[in-house]
Amino acid sequence: MTIAAGRDHVLFDGDCGVCTWWADTLRRWDRAGRFVVEPYQGFTADDLARHGLTLEQAAAALTVITREGRVERGAFAINAVLWRLRGAGRALVVLLYALPILLLLELALYRLVADHRQRISRWMGLKGCLVKPS
Repeated sequence: MTIAAGRDHVLFDGDCGVCTWWADTLRRWDRAGRFVVEPYQGFTADDLARHGLTLEQAAAALTVITREGRVERGAFAINAVLWRLRGAGRALVVLLYALPILLLLELALYRLVADHRQRISRWMGLKGCLVKPS
């Protein structure tokens, strides 16, 4: 698989239950087909390097590569998705950036979930997280 120009790509950890759940939810929300939502494991190191990314970076955080070629990671990737979905998502992003304390809380919450995603996946009964990160 390659990262096509002119499309918004959302790369997630296909081995993570929480990540896969979020990706499936995004696919349902994205009725207009704005996003290509795929596990980062489907891309080669060369595909990612063309966008300034490594496999390790893709494994560590949700990544969005916008149709314009901008790369957003972690909580900022979630905000990029919400912005492109428009409607209530866009209003939430405006609120997050208008009130910096909310953005800081979002960043902290994202890091907490990302750091404990294996445990959270097990608690939620989600499949995935079968491969321990190296």
